[in-house]
Amino acid sequence: MSRRLPLIIVLLLAVAAGVWIAMRDAGGLARPDQRAEAVFASRLPDLKGVKQDLSAHRGKVMVINFWASWCAPCIEEIPGFTRLQDKYRDRGVVFVGVAIDEPDAVQPFVQKLGINYSVLTAEMAGYELLRAAGDDKGVMPFTLVIGADGKVAGSRAGIFRETELDQTLASLI
Repeated sequence: MSRRLPLIIVLLLAVAAGVWIAMRDAGGLARPDQRAEAVFASRLPDLKGVKQDLSAHRGKVMVINFWASWCAPCIEEIPGFTRLQDKYRDRGVVFVGVAIDEPDAVQPFVQKLGINYSVLTAEMAGYELLRAAGDDKGVMPFTLVIGADGKVAGSRAGIFRETELDQTLASLI
């Protein structure tokens, strides 16, 4: 029995590694950078209907926030994002709002709230990007912070408080 124990341990480790690799490759264990890659692979229309390529923001710290005009917590957190965009704009931080909403419903909110960063619209198809970004429950608001290295530095389902996001951004600069 003592001669077989090392062989049994090696076999168990090999099986465990195989299961882990199979789950990872099947999407069961998503690699964190897959979320960022899903964002960078996206092209969404701005409020004028012009498609914007999110890969243009590679190499910068990016805060991507999924929201909707009918979502009260979404509207609550936007003024903090606007202040942080002012604070970090000259330091290579880009904020992008993705409104999962009808474009006609979004424009009045952008003006009313004084949003000073890019707002793109995704309508119902935005839920696919939301899921790929890491929000498998479809909770809004949902915010993803991607570092200049292209790796996810943080995410939040629900309100991302201004002070917490400020700390996250400060640590990335």
